[in-house]
Amino acid sequence: MIRHILTHAALMLAPLAALLACAGRSFAAEATGIDCTPPIVGAIRWDAWYGESGPVKHTETSLGPPKYHFRLPWFARVVGEGKVRINGDSQEILEKEIAYAAAGLNYWAFVDYWDDTNMSIALRRYRAAKDKRGVRYCFVEEGARLDAVGVCGWARLVEHFKDPNYQTVLDGRPLLFAFVKPQRLGRTEWQELGAAAAAGIKRPYLVLMGWQPEQDVKDMKALGFDAVSAYSGGGSYSMEPPPFAQQCAAIRRDCWEKCRALRIPSVTFASAGWDTRPRNERPPPWITWVGAGTPDNTPPAQQKLLIDAVTATPDELAAHLREAVDWTQRNRDINPSNAIIIYAWNENDEGGWLIPTLGADGLPNEERIKALSKVLRASSSLTPSTPTPTPSPRP
Repeated sequence: MIRHILTHAALMLAPLAALLACAGRSFAAEATGIDCTPPIVGAIRWDAWYGESGPVKHTETSLGPPKYHFRLPWFARVVGEGKVRINGDSQEILEKEIAYAAAGLNYWAFVDYWDDTNMSIALRRYRAAKDKRGVRYCFVEEGARLDAVGVCGWARLVEHFKDPNYQTVLDGRPLLFAFVKPQRLGRTEWQELGAAAAAGIKRPYLVLMGWQPEQDVKDMKALGFDAVSAYSGGGSYSMEPPPFAQQCAAIRRDCWEKCRALRIPSVTFASAGWDTRPRNERPPPWITWVGAGTPDNTPPAQQKLLIDAVTATPDELAAHLREAVDWTQRNRDINPSNAIIIYAWNENDEGGWLIPTLGADGLPNEERIKALSKVLRASSSLTPSTPTPTPSPRP
């Protein structure tokens, strides 16, 4: 109860604090050092929720136990005792996701699978949408995948950079994240990407997602990148993950404050959670380090929802995002791009999600995206979007 009251109070006071800090923008900038320009806020997309095969089947397995059904994307269905079906492969579903995201996000950062049949379905449907409601896109490129593709992939990236819906920062520089340092592509190759882009657009703003800012900044400089950030936060895979409050404290200490103390250019990282217990119990084949898993043998009918201190409440999530916005506005010298990246839009089985989930009543649970919207609209000049859609219950 005390936890709820404190986080709710912080959320209620945050808009007032923002209003007072930014009343009279020029005065605030001179007197307090706060830049009240609304930040550019995005969330990572990991799209193993579309199609009939491959990774979708593994997420269905991980989230099959009833205790994890509260994490299911809103378009999922419970089809039996301990069995679910997840397939968001329709233009209607993706466009409803766009409408949800438009309530507060500026962009999605798609983990780029280079036109893989299933993992790129959502990207293709996003690009096919006629009305993107102001939600732009950029890429998170995995270092190992970039090493495999090599400089032959630069032309494809440049074509995306030219898309008017691709997210830019600093007056037109395409935003590109690289998750973990590539081993084969060095400064020369990345300069070639910049030169290729310069033929028609500005040089991309390159951000290295790593694990430790003090090491990441060395890799950033070696590659000729512009900033560092992170993909996720919260610790390792474990059946005993830390409470969300501790995860937020670690992000403040190990990401934000370390970057400020060491003067490391960064894109502000924020998180919607980290809780890998579904994958620890029923690991997908690419999660090799947890072995055979630790399945819960409790009969499905006896399982209760596994919602505890690890699971962010909407108020806790909103308070953390408010802090991320405040930090960004107070530290524009560290974050010149004015960008924030959130883990994640839809890493539901790994513990970080903003996407509405399947409610017990069969309707979308929109609590998280509504909390996000309240915070970001309090700190931005976003105009009201079309009302959030309310799909009919699934059969």
